[in-house]
Amino acid sequence: MAIKVNVELKDGAVCMMAKKSFNIFLALDRVSTFKRANGWVVVGKDQLRDLEKNNNYPLFADRRTVS
Repeated sequence: MAIKVNVELKDGAVCMMAKKSFNIFLALDRVSTFKRANGWVVVGKDQLRDLEKNNNYPLFADRRTVS
């Protein structure tokens, strides 16, 4: 089963998000708060891990096909 993260987005939406999606939304600065095992983390206030470390996706992927 995929790991899900409880997330509150900057637009006020609260949802459970797959870890990979969460990482993308976090990198795009769309996340306001999220829940860790020890409580809620406020993005921009609390310490976060390095977003570039262990990334396996391009941050701003160009999804257009090359013709």
